[in-house]
Amino acid sequence: MSDPKRCPLCGEPNACGVAAGDAACWCFSVKLDPAVLAKIPEAAKGKACVCRKCGELRPEPAVSAREKP
Repeated sequence: MSDPKRCPLCGEPNACGVAAGDAACWCFSVKLDPAVLAKIPEAAKGKACVCRKCGELRPEPAVSAREKP
């Protein structure tokens, strides 16, 4: 069973506001990478937030005008 206060990907504390009894969580105001969300085990989906470190979007590499389709 997943601990709602720990990230299901790395096991570190996730700072989940909802798990702490608040009405909102830090993740409500950010866009999480769908690839990260896909890695969450089924048993933890909807039960435990990822931590900021695991949930951060990585910047996309710059693409020059010549490389754009």
